Amino acid sequence: MLSDAVSQTHWETAIYTEDTWYYFVGTSAPPTNWNELDFDESSWSSGPGGFGYGDEDDNTTISNTLAVFFRKSFQVDELDEIVAAAIHGDYDDGFVAYINGVEIARSFNMGTPGTTVPYDQTTEGDHEAVMYQGGVPDVYIMDHNDLEGLLQAGENVFAVEVHNVNSTSSDMSSLFFLSFELNASVSYYGTTPDWFFVPTAFTTSHLPIVIVNTNGQDIPNENKITAHMGIIDNGPGETNHLSDPYNHYDGFIGIELRGSSTLWFPKKQFAVETRDNLGENNNVSLFGMPEENDWIFNAPYTDKSLMRNVLIYKMARDAGRYASRSHYFELVLNGDYRGVYVMLEKVKKDNNRVDIATLNPDDVSGDDLTGGYIVKIDKWDGENVGGWYSEPQLENYSGFYYQYHYPKPDDIVPEQQEYIINYIDNFEEVMISENFSDSSSGYASIINWYSFVDFFIMQEITKNVDGYRLSSYLYKDKDSNDGRLVAGPIWDFNLGFGNADYCDGGSTTGWAIDFNLVCPGDSYQIPFWWYLIWSDESFRWSVQQRWHDLRQTMLSNTVVNAVIDSLRDHIGVAADRNFERWPTLGEYVWPNYFIGETYEEEVEYLRDWIMTRMEWMDNELLATYGNTILVPELFSLNPVYPNPFNRSASIRYLLPIDTNIKLDIFNAKGVHIYRLFEGEKHAGIYTLSWDGKNNYGQEVSSGMYIILLEADNLQYNRHHYIETRKVILVK
Repeated sequence: MLSDAVSQTHWETAIYTEDTWYYFVGTSAPPTNWNELDFDESSWSSGPGGFGYGDEDDNTTISNTLAVFFRKSFQVDELDEIVAAAIHGDYDDGFVAYINGVEIARSFNMGTPGTTVPYDQTTEGDHEAVMYQGGVPDVYIMDHNDLEGLLQAGENVFAVEVHNVNSTSSDMSSLFFLSFELNASVSYYGTTPDWFFVPTAFTTSHLPIVIVNTNGQDIPNENKITAHMGIIDNGPGETNHLSDPYNHYDGFIGIELRGSSTLWFPKKQFAVETRDNLGENNNVSLFGMPEENDWIFNAPYTDKSLMRNVLIYKMARDAGRYASRSHYFELVLNGDYRGVYVMLEKVKKDNNRVDIATLNPDDVSGDDLTGGYIVKIDKWDGENVGGWYSEPQLENYSGFYYQYHYPKPDDIVPEQQEYIINYIDNFEEVMISENFSDSSSGYASIINWYSFVDFFIMQEITKNVDGYRLSSYLYKDKDSNDGRLVAGPIWDFNLGFGNADYCDGGSTTGWAIDFNLVCPGDSYQIPFWWYLIWSDESFRWSVQQRWHDLRQTMLSNTVVNAVIDSLRDHIGVAADRNFERWPTLGEYVWPNYFIGETYEEEVEYLRDWIMTRMEWMDNELLATYGNTILVPELFSLNPVYPNPFNRSASIRYLLPIDTNIKLDIFNAKGVHIYRLFEGEKHAGIYTLSWDGKNNYGQEVSSGMYIILLEADNLQYNRHHYIETRKVILVK
């Protein structure tokens, strides 16, 4: 009997695709017992697996054919030690797999399971291989009941036939692996490949469950296919069961892959369009978001905190700017659990998204022609791309592309193209003029000033390496609706908050807007006019004032930490399932700057990075610029955050005058532990961190500590200013 054990087990791979197999090119029918153990394979050719026409994923090149048959034997020493088996297959276009002559797996396009497949049968639709482009192969699991009576002690044979979609197909792929789940005490085979996974057991979630069925169709990179989507959402605090009826959405969708560099990740992002029974757009409200039909299934993969986009979009909305609303869910695609996803609103013109005037094809004159428009600065790829190239305007600055986002390239008429190009050209001409910073005739008269200020702050708090230069939106309403140029909405921050190991993306210091200086060789540079705007003292002053205001409210340490805690708690145990499905914890995923061993470490790294980044921005912005300075009205030592803390505590203090200060740490017995600062400080707002170490660089023990701020206060009331705060260190 095969073992029923389900704990203390591990997986090993018995057959790899690159192993040597016996194979037969199907120009005629193979013997009927070709997939059985007693078949004499000596007359067949042999070679490393991966049989095809010589593409990137082929190890053995074969001639054009409708089918190829291949087999390889393997040993089983102890049947009782085997718990389950996994067959991973990456194929183009269809397959049937066997062990000892018994069918064990079949692709959706190869007819009815259990039926014989003629050697010259073509597949019912095509299927593209994915491993050569960074994807993960399909998997088929056999538990101990499935394996009962199938395997035998000693020699066994694994056999596969792969069929093409037609005789003129330009490619064929056939990469297969056989792995076994074994009891912990034994080891018979090799290590599993780096990408190895088995389906995660998934039946319930506290998050909504989204179930998509493509009815056997592959999801393409562009041109959406029709599929079915069901959503189970029993409400806050309720458990959602995979077996529950669809109660939030039950209908058709269009779906396609989405992204640029993220297309190479095995956890795919999707663009989804809700549709009615006739295939037309169907505006619906999902998870309480305003009715629309265009949605994004965002797939956090390189972002192992699972919250970078959600966090910054909330920050932007709390600052009064539109940014995509979001909602977490767990995705099941064609029966395969795909992990934690985020439902996002696609950036588009809508009364509840980018609220600008509708621009119809016949709006070609007067005020109607002046808006609304959405343009995007981005890579020139994807479907339905159109726009224009902005030639370099200043020495040492490269050009870049503006793309039509609304109206779409195939909808915008020539008069509208001419208008928006001329409008942006005029903006750029003003920016390179000598008087660009003039408050009445310069760029300030063209742009929505504070939208640029907030856009700048959101890019900088994240130090987004893609900021300003990629996925960067601008929009303009009709002149009669205040048609100044607006920066935003912000988009795509999975590489922000210290999650990039290139172009200084991991550092908490330095301005993201200096990207062109840090990475001058990158093909996508920040538009020249952002540097000119940042060089304007009036703009810097506005950023300084806005930063000060935001740090007192929605960007205070307390609020930001509370949001991170809330998101972490909301995701909860779904994170465990996500990382069981996508085992990236402790592994480098491009372009990680930090690699945490646990989900908690990833969240704490994000938290510490943000606190340190905001501290750096405090010291840069809440200090002298020109002849202006932000001066608090009173001395203050703010509450420490987080409290209790584990890694680092952030300490913020306000000085209304230039003064000498001392900032010290004492333990509960009054013993001096560490001096954070001693010396003269100008009036201003300051932030320091304590890492839980003493004056000798040694880590101190858990417990309560006292933070003491002392300052000369003769100018105010001739008293020495003293204030204390308590903080608890927990290890």
